[in-house]
Amino acid sequence: MLDAGPSYTELGLDHRGWTLWRGRSLANRTIWKVVCSLILSGYVGWYTSLVIDSAVMVMIGGVWYAKLLCEIWGQDTPTWACPGGPGTFIAVYILGFPTIAWLFGSCRVADIHLPHRESVGLALYLFGSAYSLGYELHRFWWKAKPENKGRLHTTGLASYHIHPNYFGDLFTYGGWALAGGTACVLSIVPFQFFIMVFFVCPNSDAYLAQRYPAEFGAYASVTASYIPGLRSALLLKVLACLCLGLSVWMELNCGAACGLT
Repeated sequence: MLDAGPSYTELGLDHRGWTLWRGRSLANRTIWKVVCSLILSGYVGWYTSLVIDSAVMVMIGGVWYAKLLCEIWGQDTPTWACPGGPGTFIAVYILGFPTIAWLFGSCRVADIHLPHRESVGLALYLFGSAYSLGYELHRFWWKAKPENKGRLHTTGLASYHIHPNYFGDLFTYGGWALAGGTACVLSIVPFQFFIMVFFVCPNSDAYLAQRYPAEFGAYASVTASYIPGLRSALLLKVLACLCLGLSVWMELNCGAACGLT
């Protein structure tokens, strides 16, 4: 059990209004899950039809599909994978997932040339997926214990950083991009870093602070947010801004891989 420490507000991290971003609806969660699962299935089917010539890319899409289904059905709390409001739903299912499916499926003119590129990409992808999903499953298992009801999960990978699932996703999408072989697709990774640091992690922190007001302040004061060992919020934001610039530069120079020039 963590000792009492600085409150979330005292740490200068009080963004509780951000919880509206993911939605607050706990009603009709089964309907949300079914709708998200069906739309996701359509995107995965479309992606698979585009990469059917590559066993590695098909395998990666299948693992991604299974992982997201676990996240959708594993809990009733609204998340980015299964939101509780229209804003996040539009951002993820109308804008985000179709972009991912199109980029990974259509940008196939390889301009990244490394020995065993697909195998290395698959290994990174599987590591990231196992890291992220392993954390989620451990959290579901830990939360299911009666003695942990209403408590903040801070064990396992969560003892090293607050968002192990988001950290694992860096390897997931980085490996996927490497297997795809284009800098255009790889540009997703630094952009993902920026989005996580400035939007997703603060939103998740706000939710945790709201749900566990007696525990989260002390936990956040001694635990890295996103990258294990990196506790400086300023440095993290500087890195995120640099990543945004890198992503834009890569996007501006990758048209040929997607057949746009």
